[in-house]
Amino acid sequence: MPSRKSPKESPEGQISLFASPETPDAFRKAVQIVHSKPKQPLTLLQRKLGNAWAKHAIEHNADDLGWWTLRIKDLALDVGFDSNNRQYLKESAEALMRIVFEWDVIATSPKRPWKASVMFPEVEIHADVIRYQISSQLRQLIVKPEIYALIDMNVVRRFRRASSLAIWEFCVRFEKIGHTAEVPWEDFRDMILGETAEARTYQEYKYFKAKVLKPAIVEINAASNLSIELVETKVGKRVAALRFQLVKKETPQGEAADDGRALEMIGELVRLGLMQSEARRLVKAHALDELQAALDYTRRRMADTRAGKLDNPAAYFRHAVQHRYAMPDGVAEARPAPPVPRLDLREAWLAGQHGEAERYFKELDPEDQSALMERYNAQAVAALRLKKKPTKAAETAFRRWLVMDTWGEPSAQDLLEFAGRMLAARG
Repeated sequence: MPSRKSPKESPEGQISLFASPETPDAFRKAVQIVHSKPKQPLTLLQRKLGNAWAKHAIEHNADDLGWWTLRIKDLALDVGFDSNNRQYLKESAEALMRIVFEWDVIATSPKRPWKASVMFPEVEIHADVIRYQISSQLRQLIVKPEIYALIDMNVVRRFRRASSLAIWEFCVRFEKIGHTAEVPWEDFRDMILGETAEARTYQEYKYFKAKVLKPAIVEINAASNLSIELVETKVGKRVAALRFQLVKKETPQGEAADDGRALEMIGELVRLGLMQSEARRLVKAHALDELQAALDYTRRRMADTRAGKLDNPAAYFRHAVQHRYAMPDGVAEARPAPPVPRLDLREAWLAGQHGEAERYFKELDPEDQSALMERYNAQAVAALRLKKKPTKAAETAFRRWLVMDTWGEPSAQDLLEFAGRMLAARG
């Protein structure tokens, strides 16, 4: 299947956010869906379709009759599929419409009700759109999941094996704790391949391991954001259950990961309001004493009631780090507010910070990027919200919002320094 088109090839002439080839494209997939057991095998396209439809349902409202509508062109981009092959798409959607799933199969609570249903009971394909409904049993669970795995469609599109995608999703649910739950291998086989999938071939574990697990692990380690390792639990000589050890790629290792003080600092910065990936990056880039001084400076300002409430402690902290502020012990003296500079200088400063905002955004982890985009969309007018292919106006509005959210209102010193740089550049 062809790869997803680059942003410049978009038919509307729009571009992905900050012209990045892999703009954050994650959605929250309910764990009850991740931990499901299909009664029939799913193809790779069917698994990708299920993810694309669930993601679309989270991001868009259904009509009054409970139908979601998605352009086939957008669907093809979402799953990396040749949209001209309508017959294969129709056959895959029709088969998915008939597959019954048993939900939440690894839950251990004895009070858990047994539930089974199809996920998408009604599907229609028209000239250029596909319409679908979600099972009433699952609709609220899919649209507003309380416990979920964060599934990145950028990773989903890379897989070429259905089993690899299924195992990766299972692992994503547990990536923060470093290992998956342990599951009897027969149950895991049925979750990945379907309850009736080639049962005769994989009645013995050694064949399942050789033909399914090993190739999937190789692909997951090569194509995804995780490195996984199979761990087998044996009863005598027989493998009874399995789990996976997980390491998220590009997780800071070395000194920052091993230093207890560094980890404590990361926690303090996250509590202050910084994104976790930004906090990790700052700990790697700055001396801990320097960060502690900036943190103490920020906390003193937060405690100084005479100066008024500090609306954005994280932005204040970033200024403290950038300018190497360090206050003496004790509460700082209240200072009179400086005169407000001319508005045109402030606007020029904001525009000049757009590039910094873009660099800051690209350095964050995809999960943190997605959280920022959700927060922006929650306060933006409809025309300026970020979508899969945001307009240039939406990109500009997001940059401006990100500047203010990250660094806050510019101080008089910021604007004077900026004015000095402008004059020096002109001279």
